[in-house]
Amino acid sequence: MKIILASQSPRRKEILESLGVSFEVEASCTDEYFDPTLPLDKALKNVAYQKAKAIFDQHPDACVIGADTIVAFEGKLYGKPKDLEEARMFLESFSGKIQQVMTGICILYKDKKYCHVDVTDVVFRPLSDQEISDYLQHFNVLDKAGAYGIQDSDFVTEIRGSYTNVVGLGKESMEKMLKEIGGLE
Repeated sequence: MKIILASQSPRRKEILESLGVSFEVEASCTDEYFDPTLPLDKALKNVAYQKAKAIFDQHPDACVIGADTIVAFEGKLYGKPKDLEEARMFLESFSGKIQQVMTGICILYKDKKYCHVDVTDVVFRPLSDQEISDYLQHFNVLDKAGAYGIQDSDFVTEIRGSYTNVVGLGKESMEKMLKEIGGLE
C-alpha cells in the first residue's frame, strides 16, 4: 500500500517514521478553510480532509493522510501566528493558563474516509516578558500553531493527553487508524 503524508511538517514526518511506516511526503497546497459554523471538532476534521483530498485526487490508489493542528483557548482559536507580534500576544495570553491543542486527522483510502480529533490539555507556567522575548528570538514560532513548539520550550508544567498530538500528530491515534485500514502490521 502506498502511503502519502499530505504535510510539509518535519514533526509529523518524524512521528509517522517512528511507527515504522513506509511513506512519501507531498505537501498539500489547498486553502485551509476553517468553517466557523461547524462544531470545532467537525471543522478541524474538515480541514484535515481538505488537505488529504487535494493529494488523494492526484493519487486515488494511495492511502493519504492529512492533518491540521490548532490551539483552543478561552473560546478563541489560535493557528500559526502571522508575525512575531502576534506570536508574543499568543504566548502572553497562554502564560499561567491551560489551553487545548487539537489535531484533526483524516485518512483517505479507496472509498473510505477515516477521521479523528485528538485533544490534549497543555498547562503553561507564568512567563516573564523576558522569557517570551528570548523564546521568540531563538525559535521559529511562525510555523507552529499557538506560536510554540512543545519540544522547544520549558513553559509547560503539565500535559494531559498525547504529547505527540501537541507536536502535530497523535502517534497513538495514527497507529490505531493505520491498523484499521491495513497500513500497519
